[in-house]
Amino acid sequence: MPTTTTRTVTTRIALSARLAVAVIVASFAALALAPSAFAGQWIQVSCVNPDNSAAPSQGWSGFATMSPPTLSDAVTTCAPGAPLFALLSDSGPAAVGSSENLQYTPPSGSTLAGGSLVMRRSAAGPYTNASGIAVVYAPAFSYPAGVISQCAAGLNPCTGGTSTVIIPANVGGDLYVSAACGGNNGFVCNGSAGGSYASAYVYSADLLLSNSSQPTGSGFDGTVLDPAIAGQGSLTFTASDPGGPGVYRVQVSIDGTKVYDATPNTNGGTCAPVGTDAGSGALMFDSQQPCRQSESVVVPIDTTKFPNGHHELSVVVIDAAGNLATVTDQQISIANPTSAALTPTTALSALTPTYAFALDRSTRALNGAVSRQYSDSALRFSGTLETQNGVAVPGVEVSVWSAPANGSTFTRITKTTTARDGSWALRVPKGLSRMLRVVAGNNQPTVAPSAVSVTETVTPSLSLRVRHPASAKLDFTGRMTYPSADVALASVQIEVWSTSGWQKVGGPVPVGAHGKFRFVYDVSPVLMGHHFRFRASTPATSQWPAAASAAIATTVR
Repeated sequence: MPTTTTRTVTTRIALSARLAVAVIVASFAALALAPSAFAGQWIQVSCVNPDNSAAPSQGWSGFATMSPPTLSDAVTTCAPGAPLFALLSDSGPAAVGSSENLQYTPPSGSTLAGGSLVMRRSAAGPYTNASGIAVVYAPAFSYPAGVISQCAAGLNPCTGGTSTVIIPANVGGDLYVSAACGGNNGFVCNGSAGGSYASAYVYSADLLLSNSSQPTGSGFDGTVLDPAIAGQGSLTFTASDPGGPGVYRVQVSIDGTKVYDATPNTNGGTCAPVGTDAGSGALMFDSQQPCRQSESVVVPIDTTKFPNGHHELSVVVIDAAGNLATVTDQQISIANPTSAALTPTTALSALTPTYAFALDRSTRALNGAVSRQYSDSALRFSGTLETQNGVAVPGVEVSVWSAPANGSTFTRITKTTTARDGSWALRVPKGLSRMLRVVAGNNQPTVAPSAVSVTETVTPSLSLRVRHPASAKLDFTGRMTYPSADVALASVQIEVWSTSGWQKVGGPVPVGAHGKFRFVYDVSPVLMGHHFRFRASTPATSQWPAAASAAIATTVR
């Protein structure tokens, strides 16, 4: 098997050190990526990410032509140090035209627009009217019309060292890597070639893809679209990218000021770019469908940051190829009450009816104090509104109000109107630690005696994944999710379970702008075959309480 080849692309630094019984030292500088500079292009990475971590080989397949020797092979899985390869064996004579081949097919909706391969090739011969040959084709498996790079004995000889093959711009079609016997029909490759007539190893591939999909938005709803929204509102809609690499980013602005700019769903981590191509400006992903093609988006909007009156609400959807579209541009009306209006007077209290809430079982369980991770912080309240005599009250507004955990002013998040039987249900979007109150009619959240009151403590959501990219090496990756710009300044700590409880492993690992973190280390031989449980934790700050991921069990191998 060939030795590991250092990839000639921009990398981030991952410091690794030796794991000694209970001590691991590492840190990670995470990626902070911007949308593609050139709309309509993205890069699929195969085998090795820019930071030298493992990338999958989606889109690659293998096939043979004619009847090559039985030991010939095409391997379509890869990792750092374990490349894709096509090999035409010298275990027996191989007729001209025999070949083992790798084929890359772009994902549906995207076309091959360029890129590069880091390769090592060899070819033996010449034989009588025949020779081993290692060829890269595009857009079709056609000799010589489709040849973009080839080497053979006596013709651009293969040196056996690594080199970079550039894929022509806008070539289209599929990409092929071939190890073959070339020459005149009727002749064969034969003789002692040292294991193969031809071989082609692909250590990494950056495949530039073109996609002109136009993102769309539909189903716009939410309290921010009410005739006169006040306090904390919400906007809900569906962002789509039919035929494209998926919804990468959503931007919501009021009068040009962004109130939301994020990836609504990282699709299990595949929608997080692994780099940015310096030449094209295209974002790099290691999946053929990096982002979801349709995603429900819920955006909380604090209207108190804007003056009362009419404002322009704009929503932009950007896909993973950098295609963007303004999917709505409409007017909203903000009408926040003055501070005086939020302070109930004796006269107002005298005019406000008194209601009673008959709460559903799940809401009764929440009434008090709850602690949730951010990913699970959305709450649902439901019940029936009644008079003090137990008579159902239809057609009355029921609203949820929120105040930060420090006790600041309440703002309304969402509202509904009771049904004919007095029933109501409200969903509160995900948010930070807060106090929530449900009130009816004109009651104010600071004084309403019949309000549902919940104190919700929200901790960051932490994920952790462990992979084995190579023997005696563990690769920890994860994400910290919390709606605060301070996440980019946060750190996590990798911990290992021992008989004394959770123990720190090395120093803090920095968290990037997208909440991603990474920790790579080599393993001491004395720990091979031993079983460990790891987790990631983050300390409490002024912005959030302490949190920890679920424990991950793994065996060092």
